[in-house]
Amino acid sequence: MHKNKIIRLNILKERWGLQPSVKTHYDHQIYLKVLQKISTWSKQKYIAFYWPMENEVDTIALIHTLLEKQYKLCLPCIHKDKIIFKSITSVHFEYEYWKNMRQPVSAPTVKGNEIGLMIIPLIGFNTAKYRLGYGFNHYNNYLHYYGKIHTIGLAYSFQKNDDFVTNNYDKVLDLIITN
Repeated sequence: MHKNKIIRLNILKERWGLQPSVKTHYDHQIYLKVLQKISTWSKQKYIAFYWPMENEVDTIALIHTLLEKQYKLCLPCIHKDKIIFKSITSVHFEYEYWKNMRQPVSAPTVKGNEIGLMIIPLIGFNTAKYRLGYGFNHYNNYLHYYGKIHTIGLAYSFQKNDDFVTNNYDKVLDLIITN
């Protein structure tokens, strides 16, 4: 079995093993740090978020708070095996699923040059700020194409792992926020 696959499985197992009260506490700590970090972020460009799945860091409260503060937000959608982003104006959006990922439908598509900040899910991360994702390369491909988007990964501190394999195509994140 490929080394990264084993690491993914081990981290996911630990993430699924989080006690609900501990997860809620960690999510709140991350929520406060993210709000502090982006409180001065320009409202001119979109912030790309993700809708949580697979026991990821919960972003729903962040999304709700930032929408109330009138930030422009968008969520990822997989379309023809590529990631695109669609704007949302509420946490109650019309959606469909792609591999357990809730994605908006019938919402306007946001162009890459309209996104200034991307909040990215991850399974693991290392000291050099590389992320171990789900293995589809959607985010790496998007960031290689559009380039100048600030990136923040969200994770629990136990997801740090310096043993996974990276390649020249992997993008380094600007920041990783943990509990």
